[in-house]
Amino acid sequence: MGVELTRVDYRLIHGQVITNWMSFYNINKIVTIDDDLRNDSFMQDVFKMAAPKGVKIVIVSANEAVAAQSNGELDSGRVMLLLKNVQALKTAVDAGVQFTRVQIGGLGGAAGRKAVHGPITLDQRDLDTLLEIQATGVEIYFQTTTDYPVASLEKVAEKFNH
Repeated sequence: MGVELTRVDYRLIHGQVITNWMSFYNINKIVTIDDDLRNDSFMQDVFKMAAPKGVKIVIVSANEAVAAQSNGELDSGRVMLLLKNVQALKTAVDAGVQFTRVQIGGLGGAAGRKAVHGPITLDQRDLDTLLEIQATGVEIYFQTTTDYPVASLEKVAEKFNH
């Protein structure tokens, strides 16, 4: 038991995460690491209503995630860690949250972003940040759904630069 999946997805809880990844990993607890969401009680309520029955939802700041990890709270249940974007991941890493593997599932679209793996987009800042995080020993990979192929950060970086 413990963290089964760490995923970066700007949509946080949405149909794809719930139907695909939660059933694939038999998730019964979602821990969202997001400083902004942690301080917005209205959006927390909306977020919690989006989760299926029986799934525990925990919303923590990056610092609270460090404490939860060190006291074993993240080892209770089959946990999915969710983060909204690459900057939230960087904030969590800088705070001291330990990750071994991180799945990039969706980062949204905007000017200056390039599609690098199906619908997943990156800009230069995200790419640089992910490369920096991976250099610390964290495996970064890209995958939208369980049946979609996996792409390594190296492969995505190569595609981004061409």
